[in-house]
Amino acid sequence: NPKILVLTPLLLKHKISKITKKTTKRNNVPFYWISSSNNQNIPKNHLDGIEWFKKKFQKLPPYIQFIDRDIEAGRGLLDKLYKKIDKQPNNVGYCYATFRFKGYINHEFPAIPFDINKLIRSNYISSNSLFRSSVIKNVGLVTDDKYMRLLDWAFLLKCFRHGYIGVSCPTVYFTAYSSKDDISAGDTNDYQLKYKRIFDDFIKPLFS
Repeated sequence: NPKILVLTPLLLKHKISKITKKTTKRNNVPFYWISSSNNQNIPKNHLDGIEWFKKKFQKLPPYIQFIDRDIEAGRGLLDKLYKKIDKQPNNVGYCYATFRFKGYINHEFPAIPFDINKLIRSNYISSNSLFRSSVIKNVGLVTDDKYMRLLDWAFLLKCFRHGYIGVSCPTVYFTAYSSKDDISAGDTNDYQLKYKRIFDDFIKPLFS
């Protein structure tokens, strides 16, 4: 009776790293783990994986954890996120950890308490978070390529508009190893273009 579906999106020919496999398995909460591979954007791969799972097993576990292929998970990442969110009211749609970029980008995003004003200014919450399956169903992932690079931020803002907030779990972390080819390392002009689209389509409606 697994509580979590772990879902890893992959580009074609990509594989889940050994360190991701090793560190993700160090949990006690029962979970399924699948990957979805295609050359489309990450949320579309997530949806393909979810639809495949539902066809095979009829229903989803109560939680979905998105995990990238090349992260190093802190010990008990799934256990601690699950324990934290499972005690929360239903309007708490997801639980997030501290995360660190190392490599081409070196930066840490502490798992501070949820703050919509901070989230409006910039995204400090990773998509490698534990979501209630019902939130994915009720809100719907953002998959439009026009927001590429900021799709996870758009989804979190959309969650808030639907009445869902997040809860932080500062006792656990993960590390993402970045290279200059990662989408997070794109140029400033591209970021500004995508930011304006996010502002117009997801931030402005919060105040209308």
